[in-house]
Amino acid sequence: MTLLASSCLPAWRRWLLLMLSMALPIWLGAQPVLPAPNVPASGSLDPARPALSQFKIDRWQTEQGLPLNTVQAMLQARDGTLWVGTGGGLARFDGLRFSTFEDAPVTELASGPIFGFMEDAQGALWIGHSLGATRYRAGRFERVFTDEQMEGRRVWAFAQGRDGVVWSATENGLVRWDKGAVRIFKEADGLPTNRLRTLAFDKDGTLWIGTTGGGLVSYAGGRFQVFNPSNGFPHLEVRQVLADPAGGLWAATAGAGLVRVQDGHFTIYTTANGLPTNHLTALARDTAGALWVGSWGAGISRMVGEGRFETLSSSSGLDGDQIWALHADREGSLWVGTWYGGLNRLRPRPFIVFGKPEGLSSDNVRSVLPARDGSLWLATAGGGVNRLANGRISLLGRQQGLRTDETSGLFEDRDGAIWIGTYTEGLARWRDGRLEHFGVAQGLPHVDVRVLYQDRQGTLWVGTKGGLARFDGQGFVAVRGNGVPIEGVAAILEDRSGTLWFGTTGQGLVRLRNGEFQTFTRKDGLASNWIMALYEDADGSLWIGSNGEGLSRLRDGRIRSIRVTDGLWDGMAQVILEDRQGNLWMTCNRGFYRVKRTELDAFVEGRVARVQASGYGPGDALRSTTFAGGLQPAGAIDAQGRLWLPSFRGLVIADPARLPGAGDPPPVRIDEVRVGGQRVPHDTELVLPPGPAPLLIRYLAGTLADAERVRLRYRLEGLTPGWVEAGKAREASFAALPPGRYVFSLAVSLDGQRWQDAPQALHITVQPRLVQTPWFIALVALALLLAAAALYKLRTHALRRRSAEMERLVAQKTEELRQANEHLSRLSFADALTGLANRRRLDEVLDTEWRRAQRMQTPLAVVIADIDAFKAYNDTLGHPEGDACLVAVAEVIRQAANRASDFAARYGGEEFILLLPGADAEAARAFAEVLRQACEARALPHPASSVSPVVTLSLGVAACVPTAESSSAALVAAADGALYRAKQEGRNRVCVAAAVVR
Repeated sequence: MTLLASSCLPAWRRWLLLMLSMALPIWLGAQPVLPAPNVPASGSLDPARPALSQFKIDRWQTEQGLPLNTVQAMLQARDGTLWVGTGGGLARFDGLRFSTFEDAPVTELASGPIFGFMEDAQGALWIGHSLGATRYRAGRFERVFTDEQMEGRRVWAFAQGRDGVVWSATENGLVRWDKGAVRIFKEADGLPTNRLRTLAFDKDGTLWIGTTGGGLVSYAGGRFQVFNPSNGFPHLEVRQVLADPAGGLWAATAGAGLVRVQDGHFTIYTTANGLPTNHLTALARDTAGALWVGSWGAGISRMVGEGRFETLSSSSGLDGDQIWALHADREGSLWVGTWYGGLNRLRPRPFIVFGKPEGLSSDNVRSVLPARDGSLWLATAGGGVNRLANGRISLLGRQQGLRTDETSGLFEDRDGAIWIGTYTEGLARWRDGRLEHFGVAQGLPHVDVRVLYQDRQGTLWVGTKGGLARFDGQGFVAVRGNGVPIEGVAAILEDRSGTLWFGTTGQGLVRLRNGEFQTFTRKDGLASNWIMALYEDADGSLWIGSNGEGLSRLRDGRIRSIRVTDGLWDGMAQVILEDRQGNLWMTCNRGFYRVKRTELDAFVEGRVARVQASGYGPGDALRSTTFAGGLQPAGAIDAQGRLWLPSFRGLVIADPARLPGAGDPPPVRIDEVRVGGQRVPHDTELVLPPGPAPLLIRYLAGTLADAERVRLRYRLEGLTPGWVEAGKAREASFAALPPGRYVFSLAVSLDGQRWQDAPQALHITVQPRLVQTPWFIALVALALLLAAAALYKLRTHALRRRSAEMERLVAQKTEELRQANEHLSRLSFADALTGLANRRRLDEVLDTEWRRAQRMQTPLAVVIADIDAFKAYNDTLGHPEGDACLVAVAEVIRQAANRASDFAARYGGEEFILLLPGADAEAARAFAEVLRQACEARALPHPASSVSPVVTLSLGVAACVPTAESSSAALVAAADGALYRAKQEGRNRVCVAAAVVR
């Protein structure tokens, strides 16, 4: 039987396949090491031009703050922000959120269409709109063309010459602006039409102008030259011109394709050259020099080579095929403005993803195996096995003789045979071009095969969902006896001493030494009894990955565990790989992460309090954040140190030497200062008048590509003792500063470890009122002192007379109060601050409801809520405000618990607990989500939260039907664990416990 090879693949796919399948694999113990395929660091054939399938498309529409889904112009300013012109007004984007300008003095900017931008040499932003042009500088808008000059016509584009003169393409001619002096060129001056659309200066200083109905025009030496179909230029409608750094010009026409203008010659590219349409609208050149072309109705195209194009359209993920504008920013992203699909961004993925778009039979890659012949084998769920060799993909599936396309683990034995595990049909062996099948009839304990391993004696072990088996040369023999795994086996490893280790899916870690099996479980220190991965390091430590409870280390017979509470990015470890820098890499269901092995050792040995882990997941342009696990090998590392990680949507290839966010932190600066809601000018010093006035400081981080990764912190010397972690927040607010001097400082980081301070701090002086000056306070103090002395003499005699009587009354009342308090203490079940039930009452009600639910066999749910960043709230606003916050949140909880059977109590500190009799996990989750939203809608300001500007809740939910074997304490503990997971996943969310541990 022969593997069927895929054919007719695009050239870039064939090259990528060839690179992925070169060289000879090396095996280091239980850790697979791939050959060093010649894949460029960027993840494609050309590091500067990754294949379009390796681009991530991000989208923003009105739901995310865009004024209108018609995007007509874009420009990245020097501060790193993106200005966006829409059909419904102006916006500025900092990578996270849009700022709009409803209060701008130029009303056209608030809701009118915006057509063009330019940032001049002095840093001022020029904005073209339907009634002229506006300039934005130093935080102020000003009109630069009068209504009389524009006659109510649109301004489309700007260009600034080397002499500083600004030129503008308008529908009322060509405008020349020089230090406020305006001259307008029209048809009488040599233009073929007054309706101009686009303009640009070429390398030689010639001004090129694209027109609507008049063709292409050049302006040099004080005269215009017109190019149209009569002298070789193919069309009268020019939508955009773009200067070429090498000289000459590119022109996008509305019907005749793309035109290259150079040395008086025209080279025309049309659909015959691979363009999807000849109706073009926009042009851009990215940081790698690639030319991008926007079209009307066919998406965007990129020029590859001379006269060849590849296209991305709505069928490939764009939110619209009618393209208004393109803009390439300085960070390598391409921004796409569409007619109705909003704003799109294309950016190369930081990690190579190799899946179905690149030619695999299925995106769901389960296992990766480098074979000794230099080929690469990939097991997929639903697509059989793919073999990559010599730039070709070969498929081994049902049509080629496999009994199922649902494949799992892979292994190459000493004889070069490839063993293929499946989920539903046992095991297959590929040898000498032939397939052999092994199932339950051939001795396998179960048809679901997850792991294969050959020990040093040559014995082939197979781990299945139903236990362990050995190959006897003809078939398999199930392994039985005391201590033998009887549940699923997901990982097998032989350590340097010859001991075999088996990771099971529920039974714990099993050791085979000298013919005897011994089991290690959570009682012995394991993080979990569900083992996903095993790895032995150079020091002989055995690292054990679990299904979500943490990572364990076994050394010298002692097991220690590291959990999310100890700093791990995630508790799951589906594979464990060690890179050249000594980092352990693990995959999970929200991405993959790394942590230094030496730091893990230091933690379990008590030398550090926490570990520092870095994770890569939802914000890192992965096609899927769910990775393969529960089988072997669930990942590999090549001779160049790159990681090969199978995920639900392709094979992810990550280079530890080139990670997102590994560069220097971006610049950060103060963007806006508002006092009492009014914007005030600021440079390096701000003087505030006497009296309380809310102070708001907004700041910007100069990156769009890493906006999601940016972390910020600020310090107000004179008020905050140290740095305040702001997280992703882009503003700091202070309710009312007392008189004094302050210094506001900013710092930015991409990884939370390397911080960079803003180049300038803001010095703030709050002037005192007359009554707050030192000399006035001194006079008042002296007057009070004199008055106090006089009163003291007058009162002394009366106080002595009343002293005896008062002492008697105080003693009597004190005794009465003591007795009353003791009586109330015995009877009270209410929390004094919030009015909710207290812990004593909770214990009684929980016991009663548990027994009732057990007797009736109805579900009982527990919801534990925690106020996010409450300590920071107290530290910033003070304990009185903290108490008020607790009372307000308690009131939200009291209103939410509106059923007669619902019970709410203060659990302790900033934690609250609710009992929901009769509610299952889904109903309790829905209740918790309503409660979370209600608290957020309450909009209690939280200036120190890294989660939200208002007070938010993290909630943990657990539910079960009580049995004689379970306990109410386990139910509460499960809810508490879910709460902890909600905190770790970013707070302000609801997490549900998977199960209640008995």
